[in-house]
Formats: sequence, structure tokens, C-alpha cells
Amino acid sequence: MPDRAAAKRIRKAIALVNSVADGAGDEDITPTEIAEAIRDCLELKEIDTIANVRQYLGEALDAVSDGMPADFVAMTLYAALGALREGSSPA
Repeated sequence: MPDRAAAKRIRKAIALVNSVADGAGDEDITPTEIAEAIRDCLELKEIDTIANVRQYLGEALDAVSDGMPADFVAMTLYAALGALREGSSPA
């Protein structure tokens, strides 16, 4: 199932953001690294076939660039993951 690659990349981005949000000593993680993880998600073609996934990922990328808190970025990534799951489940 091709959606698994997208879900895996989105989960990886969420884990990265959550490690910053938790303040678990990961001060070395930069906004650039978070943005790169989100861009990796945007490169996948399968996200184009499911409504709202690309939109949420774009919003998360904008939030990183605007300096929004990690919790907000994570919430937006969770929305993308939810949209992916909803769009890939059989009707």
C-alpha cells in the first residue's frame, strides 16, 4: 500500500517535532531539520490523491517558517496523518 510510505514519513516528522516539544534535551534539532522532514513528506506523489493532506503539510511547513510553537506544528502534522488515514480507508 503506497500510503504507508506517506504515513511513515509523516510519523517521522511528528516524532521529530514532539522531541522538541517535550524539551527532552534535543536542543540540537533545528527548524531547518523539521522543515526538511516535512518537505520529505511533500515529495511523495500519493499525498496528492487524498484531500487535505498536502494542505495540512503545507500549513505545518508554514508554521515552522513562521516560528510557531512545536505543539502547533505537531497538531497540524497529526491532522495530515488523520486525513491520510481517512482518505486511504475503504469507503
